[in-house]
Amino acid sequence: MNSTVRAADGHTIGYEVHRPAAGDERGTTVVFLPALGVPLSYYSRLFEVWAGAGRTVVGVEHRGQPLSPIAGIRRGRFGYSDIIRADVPAVFALPEVRGAERTILIGHSMGGALALLSTAAGTVAPDAVVTIATGTSWCSAEFGARRRVQRYAGIRVVRTVTRTLGYWPGHRLGFGGRQPSTVMRDWAYEASHGRFRLHGDPFDYETALSELKTPRLMLDIEGDDLINPRAVALLAKRAAQAERMRIRSADGVRVNHFTWARRMPAEVTTPIDEWLAAL
Repeated sequence: MNSTVRAADGHTIGYEVHRPAAGDERGTTVVFLPALGVPLSYYSRLFEVWAGAGRTVVGVEHRGQPLSPIAGIRRGRFGYSDIIRADVPAVFALPEVRGAERTILIGHSMGGALALLSTAAGTVAPDAVVTIATGTSWCSAEFGARRRVQRYAGIRVVRTVTRTLGYWPGHRLGFGGRQPSTVMRDWAYEASHGRFRLHGDPFDYETALSELKTPRLMLDIEGDDLINPRAVALLAKRAAQAERMRIRSADGVRVNHFTWARRMPAEVTTPIDEWLAAL
C-alpha cells in the first residue's frame, strides 16, 4: 500500500506498508531507508521476504524519488539534516509505527547512515538499528594506495561537478541519481574527512554516535564493490563499537552493493531476525 505523510518542513514523503498475512504478525515493525538514489520499488522482493516472516515493513521513499517527488531538483537545498529532522520523525509518527510493539530502523548504504544519525540525534527512538552495506566513504578506508587514490579522485569529481552545476547529475554519471547540492555536500564531507558534519546543522553527530546505547548491528555484504569490510568496521567503531556481521552469498550467487536485495534477500533478513530474537 502506497501513501504519503507531510514532513515538518511541508515536504510530502511517500511510503509503502507491507503487512504479513493475518495471524502471522510478530509484533515488530521495520522502518526501512533506501540507499542514495535508489527508488523504494527496487526493494520489493526484500519487503516480501520480511512480510512473509511476520514483519510489518514501512519503506520510506527519499526526497527526489518517485513517491517523494521534488519540483526542480536543481534548486533543491535539502540535505541529510532535513531527512533526519523532518522526514524520519514524520514516518515514526505514523500509526503503523507509533503503535508497534517494537520498531527496528533499518537502512541500506546511505539509508543506514541516516538511521544511525537519526537515532544518535534523538529525532527518533527505535528499539534497534540495523545497517546493511553501510560504512564510511572515507578514502582511507580503501585497501591499497591505488584504490585510495581512485576513491579520492572520485570524491573530487563529485565535489567539483556539484559545485559547478549546482546539483549532482548522478543519473548520467552512474552514481547516486540526480541529487541536490546539499545532499552531496554532506556525503562528500564524510568521504573527505571520515566524520559527519551536516550542512547548516550545528549538532555534534560524531559525539552522539560515540555515545549510542540503542542496540545496533552493521552488516557487510560479501562481494560489495563499494563498501568493504574495513569501511564498515571504521563506522562501527565510531558508532560506539556497533556489532558487526558478514553476510556471505549462498549457492554461488554473486551479488554487489545493490543486487543482494533482489538475489538473496532471505540470506540478509534471516540473520537480522536471529539477532533481534537474541536481544
